[in-house]
Amino acid sequence: MAAPVKLDTLQTIELAEGVQILLRPAGPLPRALALIIDMLFCVLFFLLALLLFFIVGRLVGIEAGVGVLLLTVFVIYWGYFVLYEVLRKGQTPGKKFLGLRVVRTSGARVRWGASIMRNLVRFADMMPLLPQWELWVVAFGFYLFGMTSCLATRRFQRLGDLIADTLVVYDRSSTGELNSALRVAVHPTAPGLVLTREEQLAFIQFTERAATWSDSRKEELASPIAAVIGATGREGVVRALGIGTWIRDS
Repeated sequence: MAAPVKLDTLQTIELAEGVQILLRPAGPLPRALALIIDMLFCVLFFLLALLLFFIVGRLVGIEAGVGVLLLTVFVIYWGYFVLYEVLRKGQTPGKKFLGLRVVRTSGARVRWGASIMRNLVRFADMMPLLPQWELWVVAFGFYLFGMTSCLATRRFQRLGDLIADTLVVYDRSSTGELNSALRVAVHPTAPGLVLTREEQLAFIQFTERAATWSDSRKEELASPIAAVIGATGREGVVRALGIGTWIRDS
């Protein structure tokens, strides 16, 4: 009997501690759509920089205006992605619109070092920048290396992702979705005691998968940790989800 074909991108990743986590890497198409949205935002910022160029050029001269323009364009393009990825938990406006997020391969949040590294290598992903300016030539050459890398790797990682040990995944179930499923408010709540890494990952996985379970199943799974969360039944489920949400987003 032939092996079943896996159409879902959900992957189990085993950490060094032997703990397994579930991540769903995003393919090239949604990532490309997110990049297009982000580039439109960058164009808007570039237009504002151009306005600044004209103002500075009239005040202090054209040479200084050009310097300010080039510096501003550099800061906008490279700083846009880094600042959003670090300060907005891995989501630029384009990724947020498409429901994507940048994370480390361990599932942890992206920090400054990894974000700066993956975005500095973005220039290599954009290659080859062909010298011809016909539209079809530019479209073919732009991000060709990055697209090839995405298609050649199991987790759809571009060159910058491979170097920075990051990947783009579909965003996990939001608190709003949990609120809708439970018909009660779920608020991030700090655990009342120190949890091991394995326990923290267990709470996170419970939070992410809770929307797919019935209420009775959630209560059944939360009952063994009643002593930890200080409640049983439906209230125990809500507290477990609150702790999982707090750990996931902290």
